[in-house]
Amino acid sequence: MKVAAREEEKLAREAVAKIRLWAERRKKVSGAGSLPHLAIKFCGGCNPVIDRGQVARSIRENLSGLVRWVPAEEETDLLLIVCGCLTACADRLVVTEKAAEHLAIAGPTIVLIQKSQDPEQR
Repeated sequence: MKVAAREEEKLAREAVAKIRLWAERRKKVSGAGSLPHLAIKFCGGCNPVIDRGQVARSIRENLSGLVRWVPAEEETDLLLIVCGCLTACADRLVVTEKAAEHLAIAGPTIVLIQKSQDPEQR
């Protein structure tokens, strides 16, 4: 069963709010004047209940000027993982290893921003 478009907008708004809070805390703690580097990684899309592209587009539009978007293969301050269902197959160490922190959207839910595991601590 697909989630209604308004639910996707709600997910995007919730993610944007969390990312804005994260960016503010990051700025206060580190005093960083430069924009944080963010990337988006998608799951394979085998069983989506949300339109992952719509969620990602909305997030990108609402964070314009607040972050610098980079490819998911680069080191990032925050990696946004957008999974279409609750399985969240893309939320795994091999995906998050280059990110300082990550936030996962798994179908209609958002996992809190968390520090990525250090690859040397595997």
